[in-house]
Amino acid sequence: MSKAFYRYWGKARPDKEGGPAYHLLPYHCLDVAAVADQWWQYSAGIRRSFAKITGLAEEQARAWVLFFIALHDYGKFDLRFQRKAPEVWKAVNAELSGIPVRLTPLSIKEYYHGPAGLYWFYQDAKERFSAGDDDFYFDDNEDWLAWYGWLAAVTGHHGIVPEDYQKENRDYNLTIVEADLLSAFKQARLQWLEALEHLFLNPAGLSLNDTPPTLEKTGSGQTPATMLAGFCSVSDWLGSSDYFKYDDQPSDDLRQWYDARLAVAGQALQEAGVISQIKPYQNIDVLLNGHSPRQVQCLVEQLPKTQGLTLIEASTGSGKTETALAYAWQLMALGLADNIVFALPTQATANAMLRRLEKAAPLLFANKTNVILAHGRAQYEQNFINLKQACNPQTAQGHEEAWVQCGNWLAQSRKRVFLGQIGVCTVDQVLVSVLPVKHKFVRGFGIGRSILIIDEVHAYDSYMYGLLDAVLEQQRLVGGSAVLLSATLPSRQKEQLAKAWGCNLSAADAAYPLISHYNDGKSCVYDLTAQPDQQPKTTSVHLELVKSPHLLPDDSFIQRLLDAVEKGAQVCMVCNLVAVAQQLYHQLQARIAQIEALAEDQLLLFHSRFIFADRQQKEQTVLDLFGADPKPENARTKGHLLIATQVVEQSLDLDFDWLITQLCPVDLLFQRMGRLHRHRRGRPEGFADPVCTVLLPTEDDYELHELIYGNSRVLWRTQQCLQRAELETEARVSFPAAYRDWIETVYCEDPWSDEPEWVLKSYEAYEKDRYASQMTARQLINSSMNELSDNDGNVAALTRDGEMSLNLILFCNNIQGERCLLDGELIDKQDDSDRLEAINLNSVAVPKNWSRHGRLPEADKEGLIWLPIQAAEKGRFIAQQGDCIYLYHASTGLNRMEQPEENP
Repeated sequence: MSKAFYRYWGKARPDKEGGPAYHLLPYHCLDVAAVADQWWQYSAGIRRSFAKITGLAEEQARAWVLFFIALHDYGKFDLRFQRKAPEVWKAVNAELSGIPVRLTPLSIKEYYHGPAGLYWFYQDAKERFSAGDDDFYFDDNEDWLAWYGWLAAVTGHHGIVPEDYQKENRDYNLTIVEADLLSAFKQARLQWLEALEHLFLNPAGLSLNDTPPTLEKTGSGQTPATMLAGFCSVSDWLGSSDYFKYDDQPSDDLRQWYDARLAVAGQALQEAGVISQIKPYQNIDVLLNGHSPRQVQCLVEQLPKTQGLTLIEASTGSGKTETALAYAWQLMALGLADNIVFALPTQATANAMLRRLEKAAPLLFANKTNVILAHGRAQYEQNFINLKQACNPQTAQGHEEAWVQCGNWLAQSRKRVFLGQIGVCTVDQVLVSVLPVKHKFVRGFGIGRSILIIDEVHAYDSYMYGLLDAVLEQQRLVGGSAVLLSATLPSRQKEQLAKAWGCNLSAADAAYPLISHYNDGKSCVYDLTAQPDQQPKTTSVHLELVKSPHLLPDDSFIQRLLDAVEKGAQVCMVCNLVAVAQQLYHQLQARIAQIEALAEDQLLLFHSRFIFADRQQKEQTVLDLFGADPKPENARTKGHLLIATQVVEQSLDLDFDWLITQLCPVDLLFQRMGRLHRHRRGRPEGFADPVCTVLLPTEDDYELHELIYGNSRVLWRTQQCLQRAELETEARVSFPAAYRDWIETVYCEDPWSDEPEWVLKSYEAYEKDRYASQMTARQLINSSMNELSDNDGNVAALTRDGEMSLNLILFCNNIQGERCLLDGELIDKQDDSDRLEAINLNSVAVPKNWSRHGRLPEADKEGLIWLPIQAAEKGRFIAQQGDCIYLYHASTGLNRMEQPEENP
């Protein structure tokens, strides 16, 4: 007589489709376990991670993992689930389906089998887990807490891990169902447990009487169950795919049936693109196109071949990326990880890194390599579009079997970005893995089996560092590794990062450049002391300090800018505010119009407040003119002046003859200086040496600039260092020494003896805000709030503190009253996918405070703000809302002007 568990369905489909109408519940559970089993065999990283998490030998770790994954749909052994497909229920279990019951349609519709699985498991073994008290409230014993950690992970496979209290959730109490019906369901569940015990536990010397290892939470609320939840969820996605044909007939030999499904699972994994075949490590030279390693690249072979946190501090252009990739390659080749996740601060830097890693991928992996991009607008990045098309018979890359591709299954969701061989993303996609977002554990699982590389790690605020701490702690907990890249970090930030890995700073951390490795409570440092020929050559930037009201250039300085352009110089002025950049651009436009020797196209404006389509074009123009390889080749034969904001200071490979910047924090100032004389090329007369002109305030008042950076002490100290250099070092900044000397001096915690009282008070307020931001991050990580949907708005709102940007859509009504976007698209007549693309291409990010006092319309249910405009003249649009006038032009972006109040 067949087991009772064969009388329940797990998957069903409409009768009109071919094949069986349903798939037996135990078979679906074993399909998912088969995917996990095969993945386990393929992945040294997964085996290593679960061995570390459990503290067991691989055989026993595998047994527990597969046993629990096969329990993920335990909650489907319930009448309310079986009644979700009434005809199928009658077909699979005619006897039980004929028993009359009182179930409302609502109770069936609102039944969630995930958390119900936790409830039923506890109820079925209540005698074992209870403290002997018949009351509803009783103390849990350690045995249950160990089982709960595993059960919660797998029964949360639909996105939300159930809380412990749900083991006694009265919503799942079927008191209205006949007792013999309840008894039949319980019998099936217990028989299923026994079958899984024989399949997975007994061969490893385990049984249901044993207690699985406890999955302890950390101080930041993270748990190694993240790996199990993610592993189960992805295995369920693949185990539910079309590769697994439905089977509605009981089997005489369940093990034989399961073994036959393993081959199907292997095919599904291969086709999904999640299996990595890592090439044996050779040396870093392979990544350098035959060039010899230099500077920190020469330290790669010395680094520990173990799990850990690695911090690479080296100057811009010194090869940090190749160093990180070579080290990641070593660790993957040793089975310490399966893939790479590369996180960057902005969409532009992520797009640029995608192109670099596409070239590196075939060097690291032997199979077809999936390189995946994830950020809010990844679907519009042409290189990523090409990679996705490489999966189709006719590819954009011109050959049918493209080596580097992005599997269609992987490209369907940003949750899967970390499941291919290389994931490239903005850092928010990593940070959200520790926040209350549905399926966050899928990201956590992908990161945990990866080498996590985070570039420009100095670029994040206090709130994001609070989240980053939790990400690193989670990575350490599951046996993963992380590599952080920066030109340099203040010791306070380094100390915080090391602490997240359970380590302290080394006393030798002052060398530069430097690679620091943290693991098992120990820190090791690697520098170039023994290789003096690889020490970076000393370079210097000449400083020019100009005091000017409001940090704005006066007429005489503006004339200097224009004279430099006439001489053929490539000049950049970096402003801290978009409005200031726009104002200065208009002022220069008027001056250029009066100079016969200069043309309008020699002046450019680049900032963040353009609609996406215009910003893409602006960014490409800037790269073509000032990048490593100008296009056209004669682009630099005449001078240009770029007025820009912070968008040029990170990761864009730009090269200027002269740089002017408003005062900003020292680390950002050095980033901007890194755009000076970046490549070897001829320079116009008078610009042979790199010169950075810094505009300083005429008084001790940083105005809005203090609000932008939040820390007036850093601005004040940076100014003092600049003025001291003007007096003591012939107005020069020498690199690489300045990275350590200046940044440590500016960011040191101890007050300077000559710091003004207003600076001290301002810093005290900043410190309170910083602490509050980090506490907010930790509270959010540990919060019991309902998980949010994984969409762009929620990801941005959860991963960034302070004044979040708003998505503003400019539109006008045509004669027929239909809404038209700036590019002429009729938005309301498009289907959902085209509409989403049109909105993305025509949206512009504006500060959240613009919405105060009715100055913008209310956001719609999608979080979008629609601002009606009128076309005053071709290419120039005007809108009015409240007391504000909004102007948009493709060359200058969006500008807001407040109307002066009328006198009574």
